Amino acid sequence: MYLCYVDESGTAELPGNTSHFILAGLSTPISQWKACDLQIESMKAHFGLQNAEIHVAWLLRKYLEQSKVPDFKALD
Repeated sequence: MYLCYVDESGTAELPGNTSHFILAGLSTPISQWKACDLQIESMKAHFGLQNAEIHVAWLLRKYLEQSKVPDFKALD
């Protein structure tokens, strides 16, 4: 048995209010789900995000403040 997570982003209707519509899914064997969940929770705890919901868009979005920091991409 597999656990499947499906999510969408954007507007499917034409014309929509976005230029893209994305439908994606992730499937993992149910026997491995707990180990995956523990890894995610461990990473969140490392960064103090135990009760936070994480969105990939936040990771990919460009932030104006970062563009104002000289050599931002070189920072660790």
